[in-house]
Amino acid sequence: MNPEAPGLWARVLVRALVTTAAGVMALGFLGPRAAALVTALAVLTFVLLWLRSRTPWPMDAEPGSGASRGPERRPLDGG
Repeated sequence: MNPEAPGLWARVLVRALVTTAAGVMALGFLGPRAAALVTALAVLTFVLLWLRSRTPWPMDAEPGSGASRGPERRPLDGG
């Protein structure tokens, strides 16, 4: 995520608003300790999703790139 990416600040603002809204709702319904927990978990979720988007995974590879998606299937007749 470079600072020049288009829409970066809009995404950050929306995520901050979602996190704040979750904290305020938890504060109203459950109390201050629950609000802190909900806010921390929302922030952690966004951070983990951001890290996941930056990490290449074998499941994300193109079908013909040589990355295996599971055990190789062989014909049952032995041929």
